[in-house]
Amino acid sequence: MNKFIFIKAIFLILLLVNSKGSWSQGNLQFSQVINLTPGNTYTVPANKVLKIESLTTQSVSINTPLQSSNCPNGNCTCVYTLQPYLNIESLTYSAQPANLSVLYTCPATNSASVTLPNIVFPIWLNAGKQITIQNNVTGILLTAIEFNIIP
Repeated sequence: MNKFIFIKAIFLILLLVNSKGSWSQGNLQFSQVINLTPGNTYTVPANKVLKIESLTTQSVSINTPLQSSNCPNGNCTCVYTLQPYLNIESLTYSAQPANLSVLYTCPATNSASVTLPNIVFPIWLNAGKQITIQNNVTGILLTAIEFNIIP
């Protein structure tokens, strides 16, 4: 009877080990490191995946265009437009600058500092997904690893 239980256990273990491979979606093979800076767009190619590892910053600032102004008696209130600076897949990160109060004329653009969102890394992206760092921001570096999918 002991021998029969032992054979059943071996059979069950082999079945589980073999079935693990049938659920797999392929192996990943290192392809290259991707570094994105402002003004760059990257689309994950077919048969590849991307693992975003980090987003580093140095005194990030963004230029935002004037949306509207109100200048009664020469004292202007300047309102600036919400500006996107980073797109990861369908997520958009934007900066809202503080409104200005100036005399007579509002500047056409205003520089605002950006507080980066609390992003949990790594972020995995499938083929066809896109990352964009707008060119209206400075001081951002996104680092990712591209992998080939080996069937």
